[in-house]
Amino acid sequence: MPPSFFVFRSLFWLATATMLLSCGKPPGPEGPPPGMAMPVVVAPVKREPLEERIPMVGSLEPKEDIRVLSETSARIVKISFTPGTPVAPGDVLFELDSRKQKAMLAEGKAKLALTDSELSRGEELMAKKNIPAQEFDRLKAAKLQAEAQVASLEADLEDTIIRAPFAGSVSDRKVSVGQFVARGEELALLLQTDPLELVFQVPERYVGQISLGQTIRLNIVAYPGETFEGKVGYISPKLDADSRTLLVKVYLSNPDGRLRSGMFGTVDLLYRARDNALTLPESAVLLDADRVYVVAVNAEMKAEFRPIKVGERLAGRVEILEGLAEGDLVVVEGYQKLGPGSAIAISADSSVHGVTPEQTPAPDAVPAPAIDPAAQPEEEPAPKVP
Repeated sequence: MPPSFFVFRSLFWLATATMLLSCGKPPGPEGPPPGMAMPVVVAPVKREPLEERIPMVGSLEPKEDIRVLSETSARIVKISFTPGTPVAPGDVLFELDSRKQKAMLAEGKAKLALTDSELSRGEELMAKKNIPAQEFDRLKAAKLQAEAQVASLEADLEDTIIRAPFAGSVSDRKVSVGQFVARGEELALLLQTDPLELVFQVPERYVGQISLGQTIRLNIVAYPGETFEGKVGYISPKLDADSRTLLVKVYLSNPDGRLRSGMFGTVDLLYRARDNALTLPESAVLLDADRVYVVAVNAEMKAEFRPIKVGERLAGRVEILEGLAEGDLVVVEGYQKLGPGSAIAISADSSVHGVTPEQTPAPDAVPAPAIDPAAQPEEEPAPKVP
């Protein structure tokens, strides 16, 4: 045979031997030396109320807002409010020139007095049958007409005094003293500031969680860290066809005026609640291709890779349905250094989860497990190279 054949066969057997010798080695970095307790951060599995809340953003709006209009044509002689300050129901906002209305009212009252006098004389004549019944009826009608005229003129005079119909705050003053305004002209905007309403949209899937009178917790962007409460006062009878959402209004008491129309707020809508859920920190839950598990600390202070079944994940906590019990300790930091059966030491950093090293006895030094030669696979000798 040619020499090249023997060289090729030698290289083939050398590669095969190298492959066989490499079998049995675990992939990845080597674990900790046997018996060394690895410090890790742990947390207890505990029972607690678990609430699933859906955040929704809305804006504050006045419960009522009206445009203040002039009821008559006249010149403004007085403005009795400062924009932005509270006003009470019945407070005077504007006074218009009323000289014309007063003169017309005086004339109307004079006519009323005349018709009253004529009717009195007519009654005397009617008693003596010295006046036709038709004339007496005319006198009665004249008095009624004069009374109606006086009532109308009194209303016209009252219209020169413009008052607040409800408590609130006046904004957007449109006119000034001395300005002539026509009937129906806008003078200002009056906003009801107590209560205010937070207006937001609820997605269709959560509509069943909203009811009239329901208490809602919310946060206002302008006051971070504070929680406000209101009650649902309005639910639209119809979903928006495009967004598939429902308009909801929550009424908020605002006696001190801290809340302002236009502010943004976040509603925490309670979707689901469990009074006694078994939970652990979300950082303890590990995933791989086909399982969900945690690294639990067993009674011998060793790592136990335990499969679990999880439920809801809320605010950094995970609900545990199967695999753990209340009081079990699970590793939340440092599990990368552990393998099944690794000795564990409780780190002082576990105190943030309510666990300290003193609460759990430190594990004794665990001797390295003896290696049973019979249990080890025999290495095949490398084939001889001819």
